[in-house]
Amino acid sequence: MKRRSLGQHLLIDDHLLNKMVEFAKVSKNDIVFEFGAGTGNLTEILCNKAKTVISWEIDKELYEKAKSRLSRFKNLNLIHGDALESRHKFNKLVSNIPYSKSKEFIEWLIKKDFDIAVVNFQKEFAEKLLSQPGSNDYRAVTVIARSSFDIEPLIEVNREAFKPRPKVTSLMILLKPKKDRINASIIKCIKILFSFRGKKVFKALKMICKKQGKDYEKILYRLDYEILQKRVEQLTVEESVRIGKELCNL
Repeated sequence: MKRRSLGQHLLIDDHLLNKMVEFAKVSKNDIVFEFGAGTGNLTEILCNKAKTVISWEIDKELYEKAKSRLSRFKNLNLIHGDALESRHKFNKLVSNIPYSKSKEFIEWLIKKDFDIAVVNFQKEFAEKLLSQPGSNDYRAVTVIARSSFDIEPLIEVNREAFKPRPKVTSLMILLKPKKDRINASIIKCIKILFSFRGKKVFKALKMICKKQGKDYEKILYRLDYEILQKRVEQLTVEESVRIGKELCNL
């Protein structure tokens, strides 16, 4: 099925499904977004708890199964399509994210106005979100996510909790939006910066500015010597965002 080819595995463990809803503190005042209904396991629990549930499913066969199973719920808006295209408003999100869509999901979520999100990611990806400067897992997506969200690990989810069983373990993560979040232009600049992992910042910036026809000297004098001497992967989240902003403003 198309959905599973994207890396989606259906969470079937009722205890974990209920824990997701519990961590999100879903109540009758909430409009909850679900990224991937699957066969409706999580959707059904959300419908019993929330005021409104907006659930997207990209796979036609899974969508039809969920539609049949959940037809009794009047507070459900079940949509066949790609959730990344959604412009719906919601205040909470509870979802099992297709592994291959994780990076896109983070960038999509940054644009949304919400209170809390509880999400299952592949553990390897979740560890990138939680990694520290200088570590092998510290990447552009780390900076992009951590600059915009407070991130808390919740529960490790074993392979047996899914159908079909994935080859990897998952990790349940709680995300809360920060007041100030970065925009698409800064995200693009951070990605470019981190494509030079292993190089010192001043060398990376020189190469970026030369390629883009920008004034390298201008950004050089705006940054501290200590920052320029670091390797890209040693930059803190705040330093990376600052450089991203400077590149955008050149």
